[in-house]
Amino acid sequence: MSIPTNLITGFLGVGKTTAIRHLLAARPKDERWAVLVNEFGQVGVDDMLLDAEGVAIRQVPGGCLCCVSSQAFTVGLNRIIREQRPDCILIEPSGLGHPARIIDLLSGPFYDGVLDLRATITLMDARHLASPRHRGHDTWTDQIRLADVLVAAKADLYGDDEHAAFHDFALTLSPPKARLALVTAGALDPGWLALPRDPARRAHCLGAHPPPDDHDHGHGASGHAPDPDASWQMMETLGDGYWGLSWLPGPGTRFHRAALETLLTAMPWDRIKGVLPTDDGWLRINRVAGEGDPEHCDPPPSARGRLEIIHHESPDREALDRRLRDACLPTSPCPER
Repeated sequence: MSIPTNLITGFLGVGKTTAIRHLLAARPKDERWAVLVNEFGQVGVDDMLLDAEGVAIRQVPGGCLCCVSSQAFTVGLNRIIREQRPDCILIEPSGLGHPARIIDLLSGPFYDGVLDLRATITLMDARHLASPRHRGHDTWTDQIRLADVLVAAKADLYGDDEHAAFHDFALTLSPPKARLALVTAGALDPGWLALPRDPARRAHCLGAHPPPDDHDHGHGASGHAPDPDASWQMMETLGDGYWGLSWLPGPGTRFHRAALETLLTAMPWDRIKGVLPTDDGWLRINRVAGEGDPEHCDPPPSARGRLEIIHHESPDREALDRRLRDACLPTSPCPER
């Protein structure tokens, strides 16, 4: 029997991880689900944000799942299928990932009879309709074009103008969406996962923004793959007009919570996420455009922190690295503070 599979897409910071956590919490208790997550950064954080009992989570950090020629995508997906034999698979591309090529692969002959690719659910922030930076970004546009279900997330933060803008915008989309919805706190309807995929959306997207054959859209990373034994690592990623920095602090490193929060709240970054140990316990960090307070969480299995930040302007990487090192506790193995 083919495995029901859905893509959960959306631009940076729209709440995909929160929405997937909601779906996982609502799954039938006798079913085993799996999630394949791509992250723009190099170290991967979402597996710790998505932790759920009875769910297999696999990451493909440092690139984008739309680059399906990457061996990491097929290896990760094939291992999930072979080792976990899940009843359902959710795939979360990076917020900067174009899902069209994933759809091509998953609906093609390689996975014929293995996967049952169903509706693509795309989250958006209706406030971005007033942002030329978002409206002018091809990936933002194509994620919406490819959606079978289009969801305006964080609806509790909208004013009347944003509600009206989403309604008017959605009515201009062709082909029409199978579902349109406004939700808060990532409360997707699990029933949407059973909706069929409309192949016409892929053809329409190709006509609007045909991707180049080599799919060269500027992804790149500096340095090497994360070294689990290194005392301190910082890595850089560039793609689609965005910059990212990823940190893997050394084993045993802890941060001063007050200093860490002062640093993170002072950053006007599009996206900050991480799990870090502090003098006040482990903190889960999930900030979007300056919004989102740290929360206490359990230590990850590796007992090692991770942090990723993403922005549409080039960062001062040395200054940020220095300030993060300065937020370490004096007893932490934080080199060259």
